[in-house]
Amino acid sequence: MHRRQLLRTAATSLTLAATLLATTGAAANESTAQTRWEISFSGNSPIASVYSVTSAGENTAWAAGSKDTRGVVLRWDGAGWSEDTTPGLPRVWQWSSVSAVAEDDVWAFGTLVRDPVLAHYDGTRWNTAPAPPFVGDSWPNAPIKAVPGRLFAGGEALHTYTDGVWSATALPEQVVIRDIDALGPDDAYATGMRYPVTTGHPVVHHWDGTGWTQLPTPPVPAGTELDHVTVAGPDDVYVAGYAEGEDAGPAVPAVVHWDGSSWRDITGSLSSLYLNAITADGHGGLWVTGMDQTEPAFAEPVFWHYDGTAWTKEAGALATGTDVRWPSYTFHDLAPAGDTGTFWAVGDFSAYLPDGDEVGGGLIQRSRTASEAP
Repeated sequence: MHRRQLLRTAATSLTLAATLLATTGAAANESTAQTRWEISFSGNSPIASVYSVTSAGENTAWAAGSKDTRGVVLRWDGAGWSEDTTPGLPRVWQWSSVSAVAEDDVWAFGTLVRDPVLAHYDGTRWNTAPAPPFVGDSWPNAPIKAVPGRLFAGGEALHTYTDGVWSATALPEQVVIRDIDALGPDDAYATGMRYPVTTGHPVVHHWDGTGWTQLPTPPVPAGTELDHVTVAGPDDVYVAGYAEGEDAGPAVPAVVHWDGSSWRDITGSLSSLYLNAITADGHGGLWVTGMDQTEPAFAEPVFWHYDGTAWTKEAGALATGTDVRWPSYTFHDLAPAGDTGTFWAVGDFSAYLPDGDEVGGGLIQRSRTASEAP
């Protein structure tokens, strides 16, 4: 999870607490609307928050996060999720990013205190690898993206790792890369921000196999951070994020598209969302999610789908049922579940039972195909 998300989550918790006192116990919407999303993993488990997910096929996936200052990696075997106990995985406080090329080529990035830690899985065991040298102490949770023969990493520089050697492209001061996606070793995009937010602007770079080139500044309102990117195809790129709402109002999301020569704003009806994750759907559309801000007293699981023309808001699956108060769901990442046409979404949730006990923990949901959906 990025530091901005940590600060925003804390601020949101305070806002929710104040709202709860004012509303003297408002209950969650007890809608029974059907959803194409279903719970794959939740509840009392070895992981409290899941920050990243990646897949190497229908029956193989990894998810990364933490619990009580201990980094945790989960593995999907086609039937269920369990903690990855493969030998060699180093100890960290949290794993913030995981990226798979194949079942025997998986990378995980994390931090121990403030030191970056990089690990590689070769199909037999995990091995510690050299971490990128200029991640930056102020933004230690660097994004990574693995493709055949190359690993990309962000932070306070643009990093590429090939044949065991890191190379770095320097960035101006106060520029931080927050997300990277790639079609292959010679076609990658990185997005981030030139800070401070109030006077800065988003930055997007393209890698062509030999170097990074900065693209024109995306056309979004002032104060918008575009922290997330998905590459649907050659010259077919989407970057997304949000701005804080005015006067403590709902977050204002933004999504823009790059066609290789110019940007186009496709935000449309998308609204009231701390947009934390985006992925192309493989059919000319998108999925986005994060933390819904439609209601001030709770945040139910919400996904938005873009079909290439318009946005549709869809409910996610409830991890606790409907007889709870003040549920709060936050998703941090999305990824295709191999070539199945379904998608993983990871994050965390909390809620209060009627007796006052709090429940919650790490959360993984999976979408169903049109034929599977109710």
